[in-house]
Amino acid sequence: MSSALFWAFVCLVIFIVILAHPKLPNWMTFVCLAPIAFLSGVMDKGSVYNVLNSSSLHLMIIICMFSGMIAATGLDVVIGDFVDRMTSSQTGAKKEMMIFAIVYFSSGLVSTVLQNSYVALAFLPVLRSIARKNRISLSKLVLFVIYSTTLGGAVTLIGTPTNVYANTALEEAGLPLFGMLDFAWVALPIFVIGGLYMIIMNRWCASYDDFGEEVVEKKLTQEQKNKQKVVGVAFLVFILALVLGSLGVISIDPNFIGYAMIALSVLTTIVSPKEVMSSLDAPMIVFCAGINLMIAIMNQSGLGNLFGDAIIGIIGESRNLYVITAALCIGASFATQFMNNMACAGMLAPVGISIAESLGADPKAIVLAIAIGAGCSYLTPIASGTNQTMMIFTKLKFQDFSKFGWPLLIISWIMCILILPQVFPFF
Repeated sequence: MSSALFWAFVCLVIFIVILAHPKLPNWMTFVCLAPIAFLSGVMDKGSVYNVLNSSSLHLMIIICMFSGMIAATGLDVVIGDFVDRMTSSQTGAKKEMMIFAIVYFSSGLVSTVLQNSYVALAFLPVLRSIARKNRISLSKLVLFVIYSTTLGGAVTLIGTPTNVYANTALEEAGLPLFGMLDFAWVALPIFVIGGLYMIIMNRWCASYDDFGEEVVEKKLTQEQKNKQKVVGVAFLVFILALVLGSLGVISIDPNFIGYAMIALSVLTTIVSPKEVMSSLDAPMIVFCAGINLMIAIMNQSGLGNLFGDAIIGIIGESRNLYVITAALCIGASFATQFMNNMACAGMLAPVGISIAESLGADPKAIVLAIAIGAGCSYLTPIASGTNQTMMIFTKLKFQDFSKFGWPLLIISWIMCILILPQVFPFF
C-alpha cells in the first residue's frame, strides 16, 4: 500500500469515527482532515482550499439563505393556514387521513426545493397547531414530515444534500453533472407510492399522548404579506434558473442568479441581513466542506478505486444492470442507517465512479443508484440530519423509525431496481 493510500485510509477512519462519536460535532471532519491531507502529502494546499469553492457548497449556502428569508417573512405560516382550512369540514378517521395526506404532500413538495431539515423545522409550529386542534400525536405528525421531506427532497437536485453531494463527486471527477430533475424519474414514483403507504397505513406509525403546547397564533400584517410575495418571487426566479440551467436553456451559473436575488431582497430592505443569515448554519457549512474534502481525498489518493475494485470482486463479471443496481442501492441504503446520509453519499459516490470506469458503464447511472440508496434514511434516528434534528421535539424511540420505515425501504429498492436501468442505461 502506497503512502497516499495509507493516509487516505487513515482520513477515512477518522471521518467515520467523528460521525459516529456522539460528542464530536460533524464539522470536526474538515478541521481534522485538512491538516492530515496536507501534511501527509495526499493533497497540496490549493486542492484542500478548493473544496471550499465548489458549486455544490455555494448551492447549499443559497438554499440556507432563502430558508431564512422565507421563515423571517412568515411564508411558512401560509402553508399551515392552508392545511387547517382544507381539513376543517371533515370529521373522524376520514379527517385524520386527510390531514396526513395534506401534511405529507405539502411538506414533501416544499422539500423538493428547500432543505429537508429546514422544511421540517418550518412545519413544526404548523404541526403543533394541528396536533392540538385535532388531538393527533405530535410525534406521529413529526415522523410523517421527516419521511415526507426525505422522500420529497430526493426528487430534485437541490431537495436534499444527498443529491448535492452525489453531484459533487461527479464535479470532482470532471464528469457531466446531474440536471435539476434527473433524480425525479426514480424518486417521484417512490414519493407517490411511499406516500400512499404512509397515509393508508398511518396506524402503524407510533402515536403518543403529546398534543403539542398551546401557541399564540399571530395574524400577518399587510407589510409581511407584501414581503412574502417579493421573497416568493425571488425564490421562484432562482428555481427557474436552476431548471433552465439544467436543461441547457441558459448558460449562466444559476448560483449567481440566486445570490443576485438575495442581494436585491436585502438592498430593497424586504429582508434584513440578519434574517438572511438566520438559517445559515456555520457548523453545517464546515461539515459540507469536510465531506467535499473526503471526496477529494478518495479521488486523488486512489482509495475510491481500491474500494471499487473490491466491490467489483463481489459483483464479479456480471454486467446485468439489475444486479449492479441492486448491489449499489441496497448496499448504500444499509450503510446510511448508521451515518449521516449526505456523508454516506459523499463517501460512496467516488467508489461508484471507480466501478463505472472498471465496467465501462455510465458513471451518472451508478452514482444515481448510490444517491437513492444513501437517501433511504428511514430505519434509525441517526440516519440523517433531519432525523436527528426533529427527534428532540418528539417522544419517538429508535424502534419507531424501523417499524414504520421498513416498507419505505422496500419500495425504494423495488422502484430503483425496476426504473433506473430503463431511464439511465449503464451501458
